[in-house]
Amino acid sequence: MILRFGIRFFLTKISVLFFILATFPGFANPDIAFAKVETGLDRLAAEQFKPLLHKHIGLIANQTSVTSTGAFGPKLFKHTKGITLVALFAPEHGLKGNRLAGVTSDEIEHFESLPVYSLYGSTRRPTKKMLKGIDVLVFDLQDIGVRPYTYLSTMLEAMQAAADEHIEFMVLDRPNPLGGLRVEGNIRDSNLRSFVSAAPIPYIHGMTVGELAKMAVAESWISAKKLKLTVIEMQGWKRATLWPSTGLPWVAPSPNIPHFENAVGCAALGATGELGLLSIGIGGAFPFLVVGSNAVKADQVLHAAQASFPHGLQWRLDTFTAVVSGLTKKFSGIAMVLPNDLGHLGPLYEGQFQLLSLLMADSSIRAGFDAISTERILMFRKVTGTPFLSKALEAGQDVQPIIDRWSKDVATFMKQREKYLLYH
Repeated sequence: MILRFGIRFFLTKISVLFFILATFPGFANPDIAFAKVETGLDRLAAEQFKPLLHKHIGLIANQTSVTSTGAFGPKLFKHTKGITLVALFAPEHGLKGNRLAGVTSDEIEHFESLPVYSLYGSTRRPTKKMLKGIDVLVFDLQDIGVRPYTYLSTMLEAMQAAADEHIEFMVLDRPNPLGGLRVEGNIRDSNLRSFVSAAPIPYIHGMTVGELAKMAVAESWISAKKLKLTVIEMQGWKRATLWPSTGLPWVAPSPNIPHFENAVGCAALGATGELGLLSIGIGGAFPFLVVGSNAVKADQVLHAAQASFPHGLQWRLDTFTAVVSGLTKKFSGIAMVLPNDLGHLGPLYEGQFQLLSLLMADSSIRAGFDAISTERILMFRKVTGTPFLSKALEAGQDVQPIIDRWSKDVATFMKQREKYLLYH
């Protein structure tokens, strides 16, 4: 019996590997040229933490806080002579990154006898008590380049707390996996500020967390004009650099982003999942890389996707599993096929709304939309940063005029962000 289980486990792993190689050809391409990128943590460690000598440190970190060689940031901070690590702070998903999305916790974890305070529980901002004895609050988390990802919100809340308590704030910069050139979507509506849309930026923003921190202070996203902010810049990262060319190890920033390709999928399909009309594979083997519904035929989803994502994304029929209300369910649908050269992909973000609009012609999908709860609609609006998409879908209107208006937002943002860019 143990032998049969081992064989079955091995075959499952092989099947997953073949899926990845077939769906994401870049995985199997031995000719990809890797640039050497040094993160902010790499550079800080290389100078033996000199900017922090004789300081008492609070560190916002998780499993992604590693050097290019895989050394764990909290461990380096804890065992470097001349600095004192007082406490750690963990974002959504916890210090180990294994908590599911949206699961809050006030549990104080521990790392080598130090407290690890949750910033995704009853408070999203470090309290005065948590910050006691800290001189510098350091932020070192890997973002994925889309506005709703909550690590950006955690950074802004922590910056505000540091400003309120007259504590220095340091950002150890890391690459934007989607690069620094791609900017798509609308600037978030001022009335829809939330923890999944804390900054007034497009959905795909093309900035690093260090750049966003500088912009947040200067543009008064937070009340922190007197905050002493330091950004430890990367070396070797260019705006045209996508994650596969950084040479850095990918550490899953959250359970549903196990690979870089899932981050691309999140940019293309992430908002769709908030309505619950279509499954995008959350909780399954390929989150954000599949889409389908048992209420509509897979062929119909395929044809709609081909019409909605005409610029580089391809699709194939597939069956997949996802977790819905705690239960694993099987879906018939389609899988995303990414090209070898991800840098030449056309628009990612807008296609999902055209897909929804086309599928709304199906009576089953229409009925499903009409039954969506007010809470889901509100979350969809918070994530997309606009009320107009949900209103257009509800009225059965074409979403293209809404999408066309986003080009003005992108142009405004590109000009606004220029002075805060640290890399070219």
